[in-house]
Amino acid sequence: MAVSLGRLEVETADHVVLRYDLAGVGTRGSAALVDGLLSLLMVIGLTIGAAIIGSKLPVALATQLAGVTIFAILTSWVAYFVLLEWLWNGQTIGKRRSGLRVIGTDGEPARFVAVLIRNLLRLVDFLPAYYALGVVVIFLSPRSQRLGDLAAGTYVVRAPKPQLDWLSLRTLGPAAAAVAAGTASVRISGESQRLVREFVAREATLAPADRERLAAAIARPLRDAVPEISVAGNVEFLKGVAASLRAAGNAPPPAHVRLDEPTSAARTLSAPAQQLVRTFAAREAILEPTVRARVAASISATVRAELPALAISDDVELLRAVAKGLDAG
Repeated sequence: MAVSLGRLEVETADHVVLRYDLAGVGTRGSAALVDGLLSLLMVIGLTIGAAIIGSKLPVALATQLAGVTIFAILTSWVAYFVLLEWLWNGQTIGKRRSGLRVIGTDGEPARFVAVLIRNLLRLVDFLPAYYALGVVVIFLSPRSQRLGDLAAGTYVVRAPKPQLDWLSLRTLGPAAAAVAAGTASVRISGESQRLVREFVAREATLAPADRERLAAAIARPLRDAVPEISVAGNVEFLKGVAASLRAAGNAPPPAHVRLDEPTSAARTLSAPAQQLVRTFAAREAILEPTVRARVAASISATVRAELPALAISDDVELLRAVAKGLDAG
């Protein structure tokens, strides 16, 4: 876990790096104001309800009801934050409105015990009034944590709602065009993609018997994985798979592409892999060395699966070379 320029980076157990923007005092204060008003309305409702019922009871029962009401008010105030953050993926109504979320050290929504601890300590953070102590601790903490967050091991991060571009949604992208044209979209491993790409790029240079034999060996394990492409001939089947990969941004390389040369091979990367490489190249300078190495290793695993012929052992240098090839193309 690392913090750089207000961004929290968490590496999961499967070495995927999750990035979150830490929430500042202003945004958290806006969320707390909404939650405070809602919880106040809840307290007022309970108080009014208890007063109406108590007025119709004997004095002894009314006194007991007052004690129960005070306990219910305290319990409901804590339960409002605890239950919502636990059951609503780390969000209360105020946090959802402000685009915030409470997460744990693993990047997942905070679990029940952590949520309970951070909200029990909310009373301490509130001291002496209006979250004064909590605000001071947030400013002093390198990870923008109040006392409750420090004790529970939680973080408040930005989780904005995705903004949809309805005009873009109306555009028929490559994958959608392939479906409309009758070409199915397939999902196969990086190694299988490499075999298909190389076969389609070189099949014209093979003798007919060798072409059929090689096509049968490659197609046999793929037919179960790609049942939507029902072509009898193995060569035609592989060409259909290649067409689907091309439609999804995984085009088979032209015959003149050198798969062992980064500048040339970079153009054969799938669209998602290209995006990962471009994003890394644009941001690697601001990453801490250890974080940069972990991120590069994660992205390089994808790149090496698609471009196994590249012989660059260093992950960062590999991504730099591929990014240079993408810019040149």
